[in-house]
Amino acid sequence: MPLLARRLIVTLLSCALALPTGVAPARAQAPDLPALGDMTHDDLSPANERRVGEQIMRQVRRDPAYLADPDTQDYLNTLGFKLVSVSPARYMDFEFFAVRDPMLNAFALPGGFIGVHTGLVLGAANESELASVLAHEIGHVEQRHIARLLAKQRDSTFIAIGALLLALLAARSGSSSSGDAAQAAIAAGQAAAVQQQLNFSREAEREADRVGFQTLLGAGFDPAGMSSFFSRLQQGTRIYESAAPEYLRTHPLTVERLSDIQNRAREVRVRPRPDSLDFQLVRSRLRVLQDESPQGLRDSALYFRTQVENRTAPSLTAAYYGLALASMKLDDRATAVEAARNARLSSQAPSPMLDKIVSQTLYAAARTDAERAEAIRLAREAAARYPVSRLSALHYVDLLQKSDQHEAVVAFLRDQLALSRSDPRLFELTARSYERLGRRTLQHQATAELYVLLGSPPAAIEQLQLARRANDADFYTMSEVDARLRQLNQQMREYREQLAREGRAPPDEDGRARR
Repeated sequence: MPLLARRLIVTLLSCALALPTGVAPARAQAPDLPALGDMTHDDLSPANERRVGEQIMRQVRRDPAYLADPDTQDYLNTLGFKLVSVSPARYMDFEFFAVRDPMLNAFALPGGFIGVHTGLVLGAANESELASVLAHEIGHVEQRHIARLLAKQRDSTFIAIGALLLALLAARSGSSSSGDAAQAAIAAGQAAAVQQQLNFSREAEREADRVGFQTLLGAGFDPAGMSSFFSRLQQGTRIYESAAPEYLRTHPLTVERLSDIQNRAREVRVRPRPDSLDFQLVRSRLRVLQDESPQGLRDSALYFRTQVENRTAPSLTAAYYGLALASMKLDDRATAVEAARNARLSSQAPSPMLDKIVSQTLYAAARTDAERAEAIRLAREAAARYPVSRLSALHYVDLLQKSDQHEAVVAFLRDQLALSRSDPRLFELTARSYERLGRRTLQHQATAELYVLLGSPPAAIEQLQLARRANDADFYTMSEVDARLRQLNQQMREYREQLAREGRAPPDEDGRARR
């Protein structure tokens, strides 16, 4: 089991043991869905579920497997929100992120956080297949399956919960002795409680299938993508029974489930949907990022060069893009610039990723201030052309900071933050430029907002106290700092009072509950 998965289990277990009894409103079951029980007072409240998810995500973002790549994140969130916008979950908060892992898998965490393995993007035969997996995970979130599972565990002992987790890990290990290990783990705990949760999981998978199918159809994707993806996984299982695809080990697929999906796909008629250019580009990008060792990059460059020369790529534009990216990382600047230009010239479709690779390779190859200025101009134009593209904005800021144009950075980010203050990266970059400019109060003020978004109010309060001591800003800014400090201190007092009433200890700096 990958290290990230083990850490998620530990964090989720610690969160589950610290949760209070929440109260959530009842929700109606969607038609044609198996009954998993009404949403009652036994369920984890949405606010607590989001809090658990944020605690887990703080661990995820620190893990080396977390892929903090703006291009990939931009694509996954664009695709994800296209699906969310037509689902019953459209009023919920979602965040889609990538995990550097070659296995075909995706997973939903509490609170709307959905992780996608890079291997899933590369292994999907088309964009509808990838969308079908995301739609399935959205179904888990919309039906609040994790909240229900944690609620069911509330009356179990620590041993029973631990036995369940050990059984699931053993069953997914793929080793020849995993079956015996799983049975031993179950026998060591409360077998009835474990079996209840496994039954719940099977029902939850069927429910997520049906919710996801309707979401996929509503977003205009080919619903056959869901059945074709699951069919290919099942074929792989028949051939390699001792090493089933990871998605099947974490999302058990039965003949009944597959048959139900196939029947539903046959009942609807949709026009074939071509893959988007960005889907092809992000696949090329992940082909490079999955192995950034020198040999891995050389292999990727050869792979894409062969596709370009033989014209065998599904998308010539994506092949040029992959060659440009691999060559740039190998410091083969001339090849990178040429391939990036060819990628842009080979497609007239608007694409922030293509515009970025052109200015990125030009800047990397620049030898004069004029050449660097030209690359920055292209990045600035792309940021204006795609005002909602976070990758274009972050790329423009990156080039400005590399050129020590920090006044331009803070001016640009001030406008970005006026539109949205929910992205911690914007505050991190703002703080970095204020630090280079020697403006300590503004640096600490921005860092405080970064910590607020990362779910660490104590660290934010400390930064605001440092901002007050720096005292090198105008009266208006210092008043903002004082007001924000009072607000956060009041929130922390109310939070501690709530914990005291519930008999719980406050979490440590990592967000885990103290025992």
